[in-house]
Amino acid sequence: MANATGTIDPTQWNPHNVSSLASLPIAYLTELFFQNATRAKSCVAASAILPLSNFSLLDVQPSVAGNHDVLKVNADPASIDVGLKDLVRFANQLFPYPVNGSAVGDVATWWTNATIFDKGNATDFLSTVVNTCSGTYCRSDFITIGNPDIVGIGMLVATSMLLLLAFLFSLLSFGPIINYIRSPRKKDNPKKKNFSFRSSCVGTVDELFSAVFVFTISVLVSTFVFRYKTDARFDALMADGLSMFCSTTVVMLAATYWAHNRQRPQNTISVFVIAALTIALFATHFSVVNMHASPIELACGTGKGWVSATDGDPFDMNHFRFIPVGFAVWCLTLIGAVFHHPYVEQWKPEKVDGRRTFAYVMWKTGESLPSIFGTAGLIIYAAYFFDTWQMMKVTYGDAFTKSESTWGFGQYLALFTWTPPLLSFGHAMLAGPEAFFISRLPKGFNFVFREDGSVKEVCPCPCPCPCPPHEEHAPVGEKTAAKSENIPLTDRSGHDDDSAPRR
Repeated sequence: MANATGTIDPTQWNPHNVSSLASLPIAYLTELFFQNATRAKSCVAASAILPLSNFSLLDVQPSVAGNHDVLKVNADPASIDVGLKDLVRFANQLFPYPVNGSAVGDVATWWTNATIFDKGNATDFLSTVVNTCSGTYCRSDFITIGNPDIVGIGMLVATSMLLLLAFLFSLLSFGPIINYIRSPRKKDNPKKKNFSFRSSCVGTVDELFSAVFVFTISVLVSTFVFRYKTDARFDALMADGLSMFCSTTVVMLAATYWAHNRQRPQNTISVFVIAALTIALFATHFSVVNMHASPIELACGTGKGWVSATDGDPFDMNHFRFIPVGFAVWCLTLIGAVFHHPYVEQWKPEKVDGRRTFAYVMWKTGESLPSIFGTAGLIIYAAYFFDTWQMMKVTYGDAFTKSESTWGFGQYLALFTWTPPLLSFGHAMLAGPEAFFISRLPKGFNFVFREDGSVKEVCPCPCPCPCPPHEEHAPVGEKTAAKSENIPLTDRSGHDDDSAPRR
C-alpha cells in the first residue's frame, strides 16, 4: 500500500493479476522502474542481484556514442552468476504477491529461464536497473569505492601532518629571515637562550627531510603501480594528486635543509630522484586522464566512458585542471629551492655599504619561492582533495565512507613515518639544543659553538698537533659545552675552520 510519501511496496502492485511464476515475465519487473510509486523500493531490491563481482561483468557502455546519459548492458544475462540468497531476497522484495513467497528452487528456475529464453527483455531489465537505480546502487553496501591506503582516515591524518610540518619548516628558508634564524643569540645578551625553538627546528630538519623523502618515494612508486593494478580511475587520480602533494613538500624541506645544514651529496641526489619521478608522473598524466572508468564509476556518474575535451564530463575535466596548475607551482618551488643549494649560494650577491642592491633583493625573492609557491601548491592540492572528497561522498554515500573509515597497512606506515622527527624535535626542545647536539656526536668527539651558531667538532687528545688542556679536550662524559661567547671563529686549539683534525 502507499505510504505518506506516495511510494508503494512492489509486492502490492499487481496490475496484470500475476498469480504464478510461469505467468511472470521479466518485462513486468522492468515496468516497476517506470512507475514513480514503485521505483524507489524497486531499486533497493534490484541492488541485491548486482553485487560488485557481477556488476563488473555487465560490460556497461553508452547506448549512443558520446551520450553518457543512457547506458546499455552488453553482457549475456545468462552469464550473470547471482547468489541464491541474493536472488531470493530480490524475489521477496520485487515479485508481486503471492509469488513473492515462492520457494528457492522455483525462483532459481524462473531466473534461469528468463535469462536464457528471454535474453532481450532480460538485457533491457538489467540496463533499466543500471540507468534508473544508479543513485541507490552506488550508495549501497554492495559496492566498495576508494582504496583505504589512499582515502582512508590514516592517510588523511598523515597528509594533514605533512602539510602542517612542510609549511612550518618552510618558513626557515624564507629569504628575508634566514640570517635572523641563523643567529643563535642576541649580540647584546649572548647568555640569553631565547632561540631554543628555532634551534630545535633546524636540528630536526635532517631527520624530517629523510622521513619525507622515504614517504614520498614510496607514494610515487605506488602511484605508477596503481595505474596498472587498479580499475578505478578515482584511485589513480587521487594517487597522482597525493604524489604531487608529497613531492612539493620534499622540495620545500630541501630548501630548508640546504639553507641551514651542511651539504651532503645524498640529499641532492634524493631531490634529483624525486624531481625526475615527478616530471615523469606529470608527463604520463594523460594516461590517467584517458583511463577507462571502472564499471562502478561508469554507472555512478563519476567516470563516464573515455575522456576527451568534448565529452563534457564535469568530474573528468574540471577536477583534472588541478594537476597542471599544481605542477606549474611545483616547478617554481623547485627553482626557488636551487637558490639555497650551497653550490649556487656561492654566487649570492651581498649588500653594498649596508644597502640592498637590486641583485640582492632578487636573490632574496628567489630564496622565498619555496615558502610562497610551496604553500600555494599545498593549498591547491588540499582544495583538490576536499572538492573531490565531497563529490565522492555525495555520489557514493556509505559505500565511500566505509573506505574512508578503514585503516590499511599503508596508513599505519604513513603515520609512523613522522614519529622519529617528532621525537627528535621534542628531545631538542626539552633537553636544549646544546645537549641535543652533544648526544648526536660520535664517541670521542667534542664540539664547540661558533659565534655564527654553527657547530664545530673537535677531536679529543691525543692529537697529532699541539693540544693545550682546554675544556673541549676533556674526557667524554666529563666535559661541558664551551660557552659561545668565549670562543672565537677558530677553536682554542689553534685550528682554523676547516683544518681541525678528525677521527
